[in-house]
Amino acid sequence: MEFFWKRENRNALQARNSFVTRKAEEKMDVLAGVFKSAARERFVGEQRDTLQRTLKFEGFLYFENLKLVYNWENRFFAVNYNLQMLSDINVNHRFADIGSCSFDMQYSMKRHSNDRFVCRKWQNEDTEGCERYLERLNNPLIIDRIHDLDIYRVAINYRPEWRYFRISMESIIGSGTWILIPPVMQLITPQKSECIRFMELYELLGDALVNNKNNNNKGGKIYE
Repeated sequence: MEFFWKRENRNALQARNSFVTRKAEEKMDVLAGVFKSAARERFVGEQRDTLQRTLKFEGFLYFENLKLVYNWENRFFAVNYNLQMLSDINVNHRFADIGSCSFDMQYSMKRHSNDRFVCRKWQNEDTEGCERYLERLNNPLIIDRIHDLDIYRVAINYRPEWRYFRISMESIIGSGTWILIPPVMQLITPQKSECIRFMELYELLGDALVNNKNNNNKGGKIYE
């Protein structure tokens, strides 16, 4: 089954150079600043684009980059700036190639306890390998962290030619809204402790995704 992968920059670069965009840029700077402060000496660089910031890190096991993107949508007297966070987790010598695959979080309409990762695409013949991935991704530590951080969308995609897993999350925390009446820009500002938990979540997901070599994986090339 093919997975519908949202474009990582759905419309951020289409934003006009307007007063509202400049106010959203200010909020993006605040958001990026909290992440940089939380990472402390592990933050090593930043790239800036319209309604986007790419942060670089060193010293984590898996987490090396974080792209913050504001995807905006017009409402009747407001513009929502929905925060999307993307990170590319590189594979290493602990990873055996599995072919193209993708996973995303399936949310239950009834109870959080039924929320879980599901596989949307799996090209490898080793179907048991897919089940092992789902078992690791559905670790209660990961699921609980997703709930605690008000993350309402998670998607994971991998292609052999990339040699990395792309993890996309969207959260209420860090999103913003421009309200026309009264004219004000609001930001759901994350706390430093929440930014730390976001980074820890990427580390947990990286550990679940990359370390498949010792799980009797029947994939192809092992990266050294």
